[in-house]
Amino acid sequence: MTGSSAPHAAGYAPSRHDPVVRAATRFIGGPWGDHAAPGRRGLSGVAATVVVLGSLMVAVGVLQKGYCLAYGWSDPDQFWRACYSDVAVVTVSSALAEGSMPYSGQSPSDQPVLSGLVLWVLTVISPASGGDVPTQRWTFGLWAVLATVLLALATQALVSLQQERPWQAAHLAVSPVIALLALISVDLVGILLVIWALWAWQRDRPMTSGALLGLAVLLRPFPLVFLLAAVFLAWRTGQRQHAVRVVASTAVTAAVAYAPFLALFGDGATLAPRRFLSSGPGYGGSTLVPSLFGAPVSTTVATVVALTGWVVAAAVGVGLSRRLVGNRDVRTLIALAAPMMLTVILTSKTVSVQTGLWMLPFLALSALPWRDHLLWAAAEVIHFEATWLYIGFGSDPGRGLPADAYGACVVLRAVAWTWVLARVWTRAGEAPGAYGARSSLPDVVPDSRSRWASATRSSG
Repeated sequence: MTGSSAPHAAGYAPSRHDPVVRAATRFIGGPWGDHAAPGRRGLSGVAATVVVLGSLMVAVGVLQKGYCLAYGWSDPDQFWRACYSDVAVVTVSSALAEGSMPYSGQSPSDQPVLSGLVLWVLTVISPASGGDVPTQRWTFGLWAVLATVLLALATQALVSLQQERPWQAAHLAVSPVIALLALISVDLVGILLVIWALWAWQRDRPMTSGALLGLAVLLRPFPLVFLLAAVFLAWRTGQRQHAVRVVASTAVTAAVAYAPFLALFGDGATLAPRRFLSSGPGYGGSTLVPSLFGAPVSTTVATVVALTGWVVAAAVGVGLSRRLVGNRDVRTLIALAAPMMLTVILTSKTVSVQTGLWMLPFLALSALPWRDHLLWAAAEVIHFEATWLYIGFGSDPGRGLPADAYGACVVLRAVAWTWVLARVWTRAGEAPGAYGARSSLPDVVPDSRSRWASATRSSG
């Protein structure tokens, strides 16, 4: 898939054009010279380089969780040391400690079913068993290995999707947030499924794309944003059969995959959606902010806001799709999905620290420069640290972060998400022809972006 059939495709060198990358390359000899050939090894060389760099980021993530890896994931140290991980904690706090699925027993886990399945596989193949520190270490270590593989597979798809700007894949694999967030949960499984779904969509395989999205939905609801964007674009461009097929494939796959869990575990398998409906605002959620400043928001209001957010996101998608002209390729899908994702995020009950991982496909499939990426990542780092200090405040107010300070960090993060997704919307299509395997129809562009529109018209 990423062979050297188009060796010129890797010729775009970020070290020549991106000031941040140019400065970073000084540590390894400086940027490419004017007469160098960065695409000599084709796309496979780019993919290999980014995969290696991504592996290093996962290794940094293991080091960042080093205290818990050495001493175990226990309260409150795992918060003071910012090394909390669902992968290790759920292993010993649910039926996984006995080798069973986490939805059985007296205290079933509220992990989504795909998350529970992945964690169960990790515990089954782990040589350690029981609810002790060695079990946590093994499960966490196995996930670190699997996360490295998932990043590599996602990188392959991203490089193939944008063959004239393949180095953009580094916005996924080499992002600073990978080191902080990738080992907290198994969200990388869902992100991989979404990226490969976009790869299938770009190649006119709506059934495959829908099947992958159907599996991803069993881990987080965010893949529905990409599904809606794909449907709206296909409908807008007259490809209604594609829209019907991707929706049908998503629904059937999700139902078929979920049915065994429902049959085997009953209420345990529905705990995640039921807890969503019954719980109040959670960490990172916008409706938590008033509570942090002394004006609590009820569970009912938070639920209504979150559900309304999805309705508004769909309306935003429909409205913006009407302003697009042309085709339904991936860069346009990303542009349309960005404001929809923002709407969902700003109205969600909970926006956990690991949600930051779901920004990375937007960054990797747009023309966003590294400066913008790092500014957003800085806000994620601040929120990451603030969350653990806020949780720790209950056990030691002298060391922890008070509610109002945490609320300010949540607001800062929301501002960062708003800014960067707005940038994705405006810049997602500034590199015409950059996505390889393109459709026969002309490009879809926001009609208000004359620079993009004129460029696509001149290239087509």
